[in-house]
Amino acid sequence: MPEHHGFTAVRCTTVPPLSVAMLEDFAPSSPCFLPLRRRVLARYLAHGTPPTLALEQAGLLAALLCRQQPQPPAQIERLLHEACALFAADPGAVPVQLGGGGGQGADVLETWQQTLAGAGVLLADETVVEHFLATSPLEYPGLAFQQACQVTLAEHVIRWPALVEDDGEAPADVDDETADTASTDRQPVERNGLYTSEQARVLRAIAANPDELIDLQGYAGTGKGHLVLALLDARPGRYTYVAPTRGQVEAFRPRLPADAATRLLTQIEFANLLARHATRNGRLGSFVPSYRQSTLRPREIASRIGLQRIGARSPEQVLLAVFEGINRWCASAAPQLQARHFQRVVPGAMVEAAPYLAAAEHVWRCMFDPVVQKGGCLSLGVAHIGKWLWLHGATPPLQLGMILVDEAHDLSPAWKQLLATHAPGVVSLADPHQRLQGHVPRWSSSKQLEMHQSVRQGSQVDSLVNRSLALDGLDDAPQPFHGASDRATAVRRFARWEEVPVTGMRLYGSVWRLLLETTRLLAQGARVHVHPASLRTLQRDVQVPIDAWRSRREGGSAARWEGFASGCEQRGQREVADLFASGFDAAALARLLAALVEEADATVVLCLAPHAKNMQYARVSMSACCFAASDDARLRYHPVRAAYLAMTRASGELWVPQNAADLLQASASA
Repeated sequence: MPEHHGFTAVRCTTVPPLSVAMLEDFAPSSPCFLPLRRRVLARYLAHGTPPTLALEQAGLLAALLCRQQPQPPAQIERLLHEACALFAADPGAVPVQLGGGGGQGADVLETWQQTLAGAGVLLADETVVEHFLATSPLEYPGLAFQQACQVTLAEHVIRWPALVEDDGEAPADVDDETADTASTDRQPVERNGLYTSEQARVLRAIAANPDELIDLQGYAGTGKGHLVLALLDARPGRYTYVAPTRGQVEAFRPRLPADAATRLLTQIEFANLLARHATRNGRLGSFVPSYRQSTLRPREIASRIGLQRIGARSPEQVLLAVFEGINRWCASAAPQLQARHFQRVVPGAMVEAAPYLAAAEHVWRCMFDPVVQKGGCLSLGVAHIGKWLWLHGATPPLQLGMILVDEAHDLSPAWKQLLATHAPGVVSLADPHQRLQGHVPRWSSSKQLEMHQSVRQGSQVDSLVNRSLALDGLDDAPQPFHGASDRATAVRRFARWEEVPVTGMRLYGSVWRLLLETTRLLAQGARVHVHPASLRTLQRDVQVPIDAWRSRREGGSAARWEGFASGCEQRGQREVADLFASGFDAAALARLLAALVEEADATVVLCLAPHAKNMQYARVSMSACCFAASDDARLRYHPVRAAYLAMTRASGELWVPQNAADLLQASASA
């Protein structure tokens, strides 16, 4: 396209397509908006008809240039100013600069918008464009226009009313860090902040109902963590925040005042605190249960606690079966162990489970026996402690105030029933679609709230995310997920995995695919970090083929190796068996682990889809295996929910297979 005399800001010439490196250099954290309506762009693509007003003509020219070559925001702003002035002063420049369009199908509009989003450029909301076309048709309004396009967050005033509480002393089990400092609640508090309309509504509901059970369900990226920060900042002594991991808890500390009397607890710390409180109040006798991981082998544990053989099963095999039944019981609402809790591990459990029930009840008593546990014989998890506390009628200390429970969709029924009795109130922060196993019933007798507006992802992902929600089966007609209209999250579709850039976070549904990718990328010189939970899974699972191949190589039984190789062949992963047969052994695993780097030093982060909770990356790439159930029976999870979890991690770019929708449908039907 020829350059028009007097207009030298940008030249519309033929250039190579956008590269990943270019996108990383130019894509801004906050998108740049163009004064161009979608229907006008669609008309131009189909018929070559340019807009009639200078402001929108400038927006079209910027779209043409940004699609061909990424531009930094300052350059786009300059282009809009100069192009608008040119077209207003010389209408003859329009056919010169904007001629040659037309003849493209309706599906091209979506491709254009995704390409622009990948460069951090969005078409403005049509109502905003129409307003400025009416008020400033011949001059680009600059900052006023860009600010008008930022519509997801707006300033809201939230008021916390004064509360009147007793000056009771904190119980002995609540230490200085978690001691009550709720005297500040006696004065009303007002806070101004930027929130979505949903976030503001939820904050006002929590502030106005300080002693209630509030069941908040919000899609991924809707800002549940932002709400927690707002609550902790407004009433530092009023709330206790509980999260599953140390990382989640520590992420909040730098964002709160150093002198804030804020209670931030992991689920383990919370369970231990409640156990100490219950013990000191005479609920649990003399033994104070606490989270612990046994280092003993099953055979030694079975011997120490006197567990006997059942039929053909050895004591250690009985112990493993009993643990399975106990864990299923702790994940249920049943007050007593039942035969159905052993259905997975005992054939004909409804008839033959009696000896396993007796063994499980013995193991359960040992788990809370001070003599047995003096040496840390048996593991005690959060679910076990919660069940024990609920069975003994324990309640949380009142001085903890209102408890904010993050990722409450993974709470067991026992924990829910225990927390529901907490008089100062509980806020359950959950996304049922992120629970990878089982169903999430809503809390009974609770105030129910929902959030659907994402502040992490742009509306470009709406179709894919809502497809996954519709296939989940959790709701007959789930409320739609709404990506932000002022966020840019480009959906990139690949035909071959090799097209995906080796940066950002890569997600997998198969531990074997993760292993192959790790070895390949390290061989190529990439700086690779593997998510800790995924790395533990990999280290655990590779021991089976390593031991099986060694046994075969040394003349022992080949049955285990042949079974593993056959499974790889059936899954279309023959190269996995070839990897171990070619010498990937314990020493090779050690070299692989030594070659990995910390996340801060990595060019690419690898992770299994189920482990991606609470993570966010500008670029996320989903392997096709993310859309299928795990190859490992020990990692069974809802494949559609895992796909939803994975696709909601991306803030800037989401790479998915071209047939992602078909793969998702197949996963739901499996």
